[in-house]
Amino acid sequence: MNNTLPRAQTRLTRSQKILVTLFRLAEGSTKQIRFEDIAVGVYKTFPADFQLRGYPQYPDTGDIVHKPLYSELKKNGYVISGNKYFSLTKKGVTYGKQLIGVIKKDNNRSDTTKSDKLTADQQKELDRLKQSTAVTLYITDEKESILDIDFYTYLGVTVRTDKNSFLGRLSAVEDAIKATNKKNSDLFEELKSCHEYMLNKFKENIDYVKKSKGGRR
Repeated sequence: MNNTLPRAQTRLTRSQKILVTLFRLAEGSTKQIRFEDIAVGVYKTFPADFQLRGYPQYPDTGDIVHKPLYSELKKNGYVISGNKYFSLTKKGVTYGKQLIGVIKKDNNRSDTTKSDKLTADQQKELDRLKQSTAVTLYITDEKESILDIDFYTYLGVTVRTDKNSFLGRLSAVEDAIKATNKKNSDLFEELKSCHEYMLNKFKENIDYVKKSKGGRR
């Protein structure tokens, strides 16, 4: 059984985090684990909660781990101990599985939140695109009036921008548009349609850059 956990901050209490660590070290069984291994293990998984005060690079092997094991966890029938070795009871194993599920849900929720949030660069790029003449003309059904200069401004380049910088700006614009789909699907479809239109309309301009050897055009 692989219950290795990434470093994480969750809504679990310290006692629960200690039990989760014991569960992981014992591989979900009632196997006996040394106190020192538990102290180091809980620090590695939840460093912010179990570091030695004033020395965050070291685990606290004192009461911060010792007390919850002997009081709350043992008192509630989750662990048993002897000669500084601890093991989960059947009740503790069941509870450990539940806590592992809580951590996984918290981590998944965190990942979803991160993936749905635009980066500062993406947001800045989108704000610039929405205010560009090219996008304005496109959404007001005047796309035929979009000129080369509007296209270059839309990308954030000039006619003298070198090949790599030009392609880099093109990629940045496309990444920002794709990211919009996480936040606003309607805006995404509008910008995507506008972008595809301009890629087609100014295909010769783009091909010219791609075929160049680099440097200033």
